[in-house]
Amino acid sequence: MRRCHEAGDFRGIDRFRSSHLNPQKVFHGLLIGFAALVVAIVAIGFMLPDSARLERSIVIERPPATVFTVLDGFRHLEAWSPWAKLDPDMKTKLEGPINGVGARFVWTSEIESVGSGSQEIIESVPYSRVSVHVVFSGMDAQNTTQFELTPEGTGTRVLWQHESTFGSSLLARYFGLMLERMVGPDYERGLAQLKAHVESLPDADFADLPVERVDLVAKPIAYISGRSGTQPVAIAQAYERAYAQITAALSRDGVKPSGPPLAIGRKWDAEKGVYEFDAAIPVPAGTAQPRTDRNVKIGQSYAGLALRSVHRGPHDGLSTHLQKLMAYKQAVGFETNGPPWDVYVSNASTSGAGQVTETYVPVR
Repeated sequence: MRRCHEAGDFRGIDRFRSSHLNPQKVFHGLLIGFAALVVAIVAIGFMLPDSARLERSIVIERPPATVFTVLDGFRHLEAWSPWAKLDPDMKTKLEGPINGVGARFVWTSEIESVGSGSQEIIESVPYSRVSVHVVFSGMDAQNTTQFELTPEGTGTRVLWQHESTFGSSLLARYFGLMLERMVGPDYERGLAQLKAHVESLPDADFADLPVERVDLVAKPIAYISGRSGTQPVAIAQAYERAYAQITAALSRDGVKPSGPPLAIGRKWDAEKGVYEFDAAIPVPAGTAQPRTDRNVKIGQSYAGLALRSVHRGPHDGLSTHLQKLMAYKQAVGFETNGPPWDVYVSNASTSGAGQVTETYVPVR
């Protein structure tokens, strides 16, 4: 009897297994469910927007020219970018021109959240707009970042926009749903850092300043090093005496100047009221040290990259002119590579609005 019951029990279990736990049926059902899920994900993905847009804005208390010049290149990027400090070992490289269309920033990082890629300026409208093409390695999306600048009060409103176009990439379309939540806080932090950085720069408005970048060749000069007070009259008188002394020494040796005089500002100490300078006059190649005045030296003018701006008008406007040029230099991201100087192009008899002066700032 016991064996019969046992046999009956096993037959019941077999019937239960065959009707409820058929492995093939279970696998088949799971496969259908998974396929249905994939089809749903793909179908929903194609119905999602093929682009996403994000924007944030802030007011920076600096003129549009300053804000634009900072954004129109990448020399300042690591000072304000919200992603710059995520990887201290990130490798970066600047390519192309210093600023404007074609300027390019390339980064490489081993940290997955930072990744690798490039940014390249594709549109540059002075003082109003900068557009940047952004490439993230391994992603098919087309990304464009744009900065729109408008004057507001005494400063500039910066609208930072980002637009991604995903095409047929379903993964990118799903990412687009999270763009605002994931990247929005980074944009807010970046703009706050941009504001702090730009507002640390000089506030001189150089929008009306004509600036050229020139590569200068060294030329021989005769010069005297001197000092004076910081009052404009004292400076002018000191230069006049120095030029007269140089001219007299050259004349005694039968040497004629080969160009207009230079005024090289070596040091300005407002607290002590001291201005140190070199007064210089270009001379022909091969000119020897003057025999009758050992205070007049023969040397070489600066050679290398410099910023040049022409000032037209009285010399009392040169101080403001230099302030604007120095503000431009900092906004671009150049480093000073020596003392600035003026070249008095117009002759001594010219006065007022007819005076022409070239101001130079050596940079690197």
